[in-house]
Amino acid sequence: MTTRRRFIKTATALYPLSLMACAAEKSDEATAEVKQETYKAPTTFARDYFGEIGVTPLINAAGGYSAFGGARMRPEVAEAIRYGTYNKAKVDDLHDAVGERIAEMAEVEAAMVTSGATAAMVLSTAGCMTMGDQEKIEQLPTTDGLKSEVIIQKNHRYTYDRALTVAGATLVEVANEQELLAAISDKTAMMFWLLANHNPDGDSIPMDRYLAIAGEHNIPTYLDGATMTPPASNVIDACNLGFDLVGFSGGKGLRGPYSAGLLLGRKDLVHYARINGSPYSRALGRGMKVAPEEYLGMMVAFETALSINEDEDFARKRVVFSRMSDQMNDVPTLKQNVIVDEGMVSELYLDLEWDQAVIKMTNEELIDELKAGNPSIRFRALKFAGGRIHISTAALAEGQEITVGQRVKKVLMSRM
Repeated sequence: MTTRRRFIKTATALYPLSLMACAAEKSDEATAEVKQETYKAPTTFARDYFGEIGVTPLINAAGGYSAFGGARMRPEVAEAIRYGTYNKAKVDDLHDAVGERIAEMAEVEAAMVTSGATAAMVLSTAGCMTMGDQEKIEQLPTTDGLKSEVIIQKNHRYTYDRALTVAGATLVEVANEQELLAAISDKTAMMFWLLANHNPDGDSIPMDRYLAIAGEHNIPTYLDGATMTPPASNVIDACNLGFDLVGFSGGKGLRGPYSAGLLLGRKDLVHYARINGSPYSRALGRGMKVAPEEYLGMMVAFETALSINEDEDFARKRVVFSRMSDQMNDVPTLKQNVIVDEGMVSELYLDLEWDQAVIKMTNEELIDELKAGNPSIRFRALKFAGGRIHISTAALAEGQEITVGQRVKKVLMSRM
């Protein structure tokens, strides 16, 4: 868990489609007929809401991206949410009971459901700044007299670190141990660590040393592992690294409600974070509300994700890729390989490559043409795929793999 993977270099395995076919033959799922040649919305819906309001439907073959609606919730999660919409309880009681169950599963002192991983960062920072003092809680985001600095490694700066400043804190960048020691003062509220796959610069200060220094100065530490699933066991592994607080997204690899997240760790600090949020009317995070059904959905998402056998999940995904690739097998010069991303986050992608002298289309042009269609089809962002075409099954509904394969074939063949 302490070493980030550099993108798709040493920790990636390629599986030709011929091997996929062999795996598919051994799978029970492989013998099942594909019931729909192209994706159609289930007929159980009484209304076509997207159609009524003019929204173009989207096939998410990219993965758990927020902009594309995230990963698809598992049926067990949807059922828990449905239960929560019909059955009511006092929100505090539900919050406590769900937190206790999640903490038990994650093997930590305490846990709470937040309104996403970013909210977990906001509430944790506020909690570390105020440490349960009600007057200080109501003072935020004014920081006079408060600990109001969060230390972050320069290499760990990223898009979402702005969440650390919402409560009024200032980020203090450090690039080495000497700078870290100089940055610590009576204004330091928290020390932050980013756990992520795509950080080629790595860690300028080793994790164990970073934690040791924080401990010597009695400074709370926070680890953001928002994107570090699947597998769900990474949540438990992250909590065992030694950080006081750990945050995860609920709707990516855990496949829970996409507006939910997890905050886990030290009991007192989780409590301090909680009282800076909803339903406390004077708290900075009052608007970061979690619906009762989302509490249940997040609990069941984590419970279900922990029960998933990774080998069986990979076998199922290979079958889906095999069905998709069958639609593209006769495209001249097209090469298809399954990429096994074997680092901290385990995921499969179908990698596509073709001779652009024969099929006169760039990777960017394929992405754009598929995006412009109806339904719109989205693949993994080129910046995360090293400029290559990567297709994910994580958010596909049954039958959508057929549509994706057919559309890719049609677009590529049109450029010959």
